[in-house]
Amino acid sequence: MKKKLSFALALAMVVSLTACGNTAEPAAEEGTAAETTAAAQETAAEVTEAAAETIETTHAPVEAEPIDAEPLVYLGFENADGLKAVEQSEDIGSLTGANFGIVESAHPILIAEGQGAVGNALYLDGKYGVDFDMKQTDESYTFSFWYNADRVSIYGPVVQIGRNIGMANTDAAVTWLNVTKTDWGTNSADIFPVVWNRNSSIGTEVTADGVWPWIYAMDDTEHGKREWCLVTVVADGNRYVADDGMERVGTKFYLDGELKWEANAENMYYQGLSPEILTGDGIEGHIGINYWDTVFKGFIDELYIYDEALTDGQVKTLFDQGNPPAEPVAPEASAAEAEAEPEALPAAPVDESAIDVLGTPDRELGFWSDTTAGYELADGGKLNLKLNNYSNGEANYKNFVLALTNTAVTTDKVASADNFEGYMEYAVIRADAYGWPRVEDGASEETAPELSFETSWTDWTEWLKLMTNAVVTVNMERSGDAITVNYTFEDIATGATMTETANVKIKIADTTAPVYVHVTGEGAYIELLSVE
Repeated sequence: MKKKLSFALALAMVVSLTACGNTAEPAAEEGTAAETTAAAQETAAEVTEAAAETIETTHAPVEAEPIDAEPLVYLGFENADGLKAVEQSEDIGSLTGANFGIVESAHPILIAEGQGAVGNALYLDGKYGVDFDMKQTDESYTFSFWYNADRVSIYGPVVQIGRNIGMANTDAAVTWLNVTKTDWGTNSADIFPVVWNRNSSIGTEVTADGVWPWIYAMDDTEHGKREWCLVTVVADGNRYVADDGMERVGTKFYLDGELKWEANAENMYYQGLSPEILTGDGIEGHIGINYWDTVFKGFIDELYIYDEALTDGQVKTLFDQGNPPAEPVAPEASAAEAEAEPEALPAAPVDESAIDVLGTPDRELGFWSDTTAGYELADGGKLNLKLNNYSNGEANYKNFVLALTNTAVTTDKVASADNFEGYMEYAVIRADAYGWPRVEDGASEETAPELSFETSWTDWTEWLKLMTNAVVTVNMERSGDAITVNYTFEDIATGATMTETANVKIKIADTTAPVYVHVTGEGAYIELLSVE
């Protein structure tokens, strides 16, 4: 039987701390429905690279210290007590910012006997997640857990906690922290784990969308992929104003008991934690699942949440108590529970008549890594595009994307301010009824631009399936700062169709100035067939 850590668990082992790194999923996890622009991702990579240059390679050795505080939450996963199996639902209910709802599931909670860091562990097979009773705390807290990831996707959740998580900005603050994977590392390296977090009401004097910082190990590495790893994050409760003018709480990030990165008033960048993430009523706790992204597959064990900041030595004690197996064995589902793994999609066919292609037929286009030319949409004018979209079927956001910019980009360079002088995006519109207009600093809800969607379907599973082999027509009309986009998605094999309309009011000083449209995407193969 596992026991909670107490004063009696003081240990004396010594370890040398080394600095690591890791950065680059806001994902779309849809990610967390990918509520960030390509420009923000580029900023992330630049900040990461700059910060990494200042990392000290070693820290002073630290000895384990006793922990006499009682945890606010402790889950040892010896059994399923206190856990609720949940799954994603196409019915989002009253949620305004989610791709999925989260509903109770009949899926059995799988406990892997003797396979955890201490005793048993929770195993998630990628078909369900777990909800637990999370409690509120102030701005001084610690959360820590062991994990062994068989599958984690960009923005996909390992653990996510907060309040109003599935909502867009509301009168009540939207707050969360998501332990996830991103591709915000140097040169878009995949990094894991990343603690991406937000507070929609803090920092609104700087940006209408609130604070969106993250923290990670600063080593452009994926930790815990098919190996056990302990991630621990400590918030010390001390607020400071970071380089971007927004408030943070001093934060330490540890892997396997070793301090990897510290964000504070002397060491800012874009790292750290948002203030007030876990304050207030209605705190949710999700393991392996959220409202947007691919469900986690792998092991979780020894989840501790304290309502105080643990010391370096106490974090080492959390690590020292664990002794996980090198190759844990997943529990077998019964025959009734077992489901066949989906077959990999074949390579997309190639249309030799296409005027431009993005990615390769293996359907693995990297995010914002390729683009068509920019086509002008004049005031009072129309623009009609036709394209083939072959997605990999993994997530809604892995399809084509439209970008509305002030610059006629060319196909030889990635669309960014680094490559095109003065480049700016008025709006980014994804295929899955999601996107973001440009919001100026200090903009209020009354002055911020608008973007709304209407779709002819509610079953996103069927839409995602259709988009694996779809011919898409895009009809755009512009009147000053208002642009309407009408889509028709047609299944190439069956002829089944779905339609979508996007209405965007862009932020543009001169409403007669040119607006340019280019196509990019992610996780797909895209053939541009015609532009009129």
